[in-house]
Amino acid sequence: MPEWSNGTAWSAVPRKGLASSNLAPSEFNMTKRVIFYAIILLIGIVFINFWFTEINQDNERELQLLLKLNNEKPTKVLLEVPYVNEAPDGNFTGPWKNACEEASITMVEKYYLGEKSVSIEEAKKYMQTLFDMEDGLYGSNASTDAMQTAKIINDYSSYGAVIKDNPTLNEIKRELIRKHPVISLHYGFDLKNKNIPFSAIGSYYHVMVIVGYDDEKKEFITNDDGDMVDGKNHRYNYDLFMNSLHDYNSSLNKTNGPARVIFTRFFAK
Repeated sequence: MPEWSNGTAWSAVPRKGLASSNLAPSEFNMTKRVIFYAIILLIGIVFINFWFTEINQDNERELQLLLKLNNEKPTKVLLEVPYVNEAPDGNFTGPWKNACEEASITMVEKYYLGEKSVSIEEAKKYMQTLFDMEDGLYGSNASTDAMQTAKIINDYSSYGAVIKDNPTLNEIKRELIRKHPVISLHYGFDLKNKNIPFSAIGSYYHVMVIVGYDDEKKEFITNDDGDMVDGKNHRYNYDLFMNSLHDYNSSLNKTNGPARVIFTRFFAK
C-alpha cells in the first residue's frame, strides 16, 4: 500500500465534482443537450397538436353552420322591393307599352340602393335612360332577351346580373333567401293574369321581379310590372310560374326560348 511521506497510508478517496461521475465532461454536456432538445420537441408537438385541433374545430363549426343554412330554409320570404309599373303613369303608349324589362331593372336598382318607394317621375326618368341605351345598342327598345337585359344591367346599373338557364324552384328560392331579387322571363299568356293587357298579335313576352315565396301556399310573390290592378306582391302558383318561363327569341319575335331567369348581385362600383 502506498504511503505518504509522513508514513500514513494513502487511500483512494473519491474527489467531489465531475470526477465522481461515470461520464466524461463532454458526454455529460451532450446528455443535457439531448434532454433539453427532447423537452423542446415535446412542447412543439403538444403545441402543433393543439393548433391543428383548433383549426379542425373551427372548420367543423363552419361546416355545421353551412349545413344549417342549407337545411333550414324559411317557409316564407318577402323582400322589400319598391314597385314600378311598366307604364308608371298608366299611359301604355310608345315605349311604355313594352317596358316590362326596363321596369324590372329599375325595381331591382332601387332595391339595392335602399329605396322603399319610387315616384312616377323618378321611374320614368330612369326608364327613359334605359330606352336610350337600348336604342343605341340594339336599335330598338321594344323587347330585350336575357342576354341583352343582363348586358344593360351589368354595364349601366349599380348591380350585377347572371343568366341562369333552366332554374329549379329551390335555386330561385335560395337567391331570395340571400336577399337577391330574381328577374324572370315569361311567355306571358301562360301566366293567365287577366290584368295584363297583352296584344293578341304580339309575342306575349313578359318580364317581372320575383320578390319572395310562400311554401305554405306554394306561391311565388312577384312585383308584376304589367299588372295595373294587383301588380305589387302579385302571387303565382309555383307550377304555373315555372312552366311559363321562356326567353324571348328576337329573330322570330316569339317567346319560345329556354326557361331563363336573371340572378342579381349588388357590387359596389
